[in-house]
Amino acid sequence: MSFAIDWWWPLQEEINTEFGFSRSREEVSSRLISRLYQPKGNLSKIILNNKVTIVGAGISEKDTIPGGIKIAADGAVSACLERNIIPDIIVTDLDGNLPEMVWANKKGSKIVVHAHGDNLSRLFEFSNEIQAISLTTTYPYSGTNCWGGFTDGDRSLMMSLGLGAKSVNLTGFNFDKIGPYSGDYSPRKIQKLSWARKIVNECDERTGKVKILNRQ
Repeated sequence: MSFAIDWWWPLQEEINTEFGFSRSREEVSSRLISRLYQPKGNLSKIILNNKVTIVGAGISEKDTIPGGIKIAADGAVSACLERNIIPDIIVTDLDGNLPEMVWANKKGSKIVVHAHGDNLSRLFEFSNEIQAISLTTTYPYSGTNCWGGFTDGDRSLMMSLGLGAKSVNLTGFNFDKIGPYSGDYSPRKIQKLSWARKIVNECDERTGKVKILNRQ
């Protein structure tokens, strides 16, 4: 069964309004990333019918990372590397620990790069250092993928469901405080986490495939 995201677009418009995001800037970022990056590989083959674990930036020392295909949401790549785990996939808008992502990429991690209106300079800066397997954008655009989602964590979840994951475990997902591996410590991050909670809950209600581990 495919994971339809028609329900997502009204939420995206609410997010745009709440945070003052510009759709025109999103379109600029979509054009830019499609020119700067040439994705290679097949992401669907990695995820389809497999059990997936997504590691979020709120993971603590005592939290475990179970088996399955491991996806690090942006800065959570640091938590994986500290445990001597090379994540299978890293989903990033390039505001986490970029040197570690570049290193993990060279060691075999597949990187999904998300473009949005606020990371245009970083798209330029790291275009020659990162080999992406997939490009994602806020709105559908030629040469990119669009699975929905707002933060790297819930975007990873929607991507996994969209690509047919058998089940998805979430570890290090704390919606009440900014995680130690977050690349974003701005005051608005808590607002973003509130949206992440809403999106994760919606995904679970619609699929029954989502399990949050290590709840705080």
